Amino acid sequence: MTLSLISILALAIAAGQLIRVPIGTQGGITILDITASLFCFWGLLKLKLRLHKPPPQIIAALFFILIAIISLVFTPLHPRIEEYMISFSYTARFLLYVLFAWLVFSNAFGDFKKYLTKVFLLSGISFAILGLLQFIFFPSLSFLSISGWDPHYFRTVSTFLDPNFAGAFLTLTLILLTQSHLGDSPGTTPKVFIILFSIIYLALLTTFSRSSYLMFLVSGLTFSFLKKSKAFAFTTIMLFSLLLAGFQIYANLVAEPRNIDREQSASSRLNTWQQGITLFQKSPVLGIGYNAYRYGIKEYRLGDRQFLESHGASSNDSSLLFVLSTTGILGLLTYLYFLWNLLKSSAGKNFYLTAGLAGLLVHSFFANSLFYPPILAWILLISINPKK
Repeated sequence: MTLSLISILALAIAAGQLIRVPIGTQGGITILDITASLFCFWGLLKLKLRLHKPPPQIIAALFFILIAIISLVFTPLHPRIEEYMISFSYTARFLLYVLFAWLVFSNAFGDFKKYLTKVFLLSGISFAILGLLQFIFFPSLSFLSISGWDPHYFRTVSTFLDPNFAGAFLTLTLILLTQSHLGDSPGTTPKVFIILFSIIYLALLTTFSRSSYLMFLVSGLTFSFLKKSKAFAFTTIMLFSLLLAGFQIYANLVAEPRNIDREQSASSRLNTWQQGITLFQKSPVLGIGYNAYRYGIKEYRLGDRQFLESHGASSNDSSLLFVLSTTGILGLLTYLYFLWNLLKSSAGKNFYLTAGLAGLLVHSFFANSLFYPPILAWILLISINPKK
């Protein structure tokens, strides 16, 4: 039974955006959402709603969800019923993953929580392999533009269809793989470890995501500091240098000859930051309503029609600015309380969670990675993992 649960959840994570039920113009329910829902339904039935007292990070997450709901109730916007329900559905999704973690913590699925690292290792390795296959056989994603996705060229996006989110997930997998190999009972031989690490690292390299490279550096150095290992720190810096060299080769041989403007992405990111600050100024205490970001952009005329039809219009490129603009100061304070409790849950024990969060916090300044479902599932489930 446990093996089946591991396989089902790992495949659902690795599937990414490939299996997706559209909601509205840009929203959608992924196979991971459906799987988490079924797990929650089954878990609640098994426990007969008698869950264990939640750990601090779950309690903090519930506080944030409460503020998110209140922010939608008192939104200064004038969304249609359909838009309002779509915005609320994202609050429900956040609650879904929090509830799933709570159920796992409450042993609703037996000793399943002991195998969470295996779930994310299996999904991460599968994700990396699928990404490299996509890089080789589908280097151009221009055919996805009609669906609102960016037309990435010669970049590994794997099943997430986004190189930044893909890079963040691959970095988390590298951290987990390294910790697993260094554990008291190593899950891999040195030869297998090197092969798997190389596959995931190559997938990370070919995302050509600078924010993910920076996350790799920060997470690696944090991990090295916690392990008190100068060798790990040196290796991290060397591997980071190779990532930068790879990016420069990509810029010279792929981007420039095809007039791919890499500076345009930086300009676009700066524009979204300005949008987020403007939305925050409209309603500083409770924001414009959790995940009503697209409708705030539309109502206050902060973006053109093309931008509003893209997936990028649904959130800000900074996770914390996204929280601030949609849930205001109250929402940001409760969300920071949630992050603090995640860090406390791993302090001195769960090094890979601490290192992953450190890198994600930096990465989240350039992409809304803290709220991306597979990554949200990673930090929530790993935080209740009993293996330290």
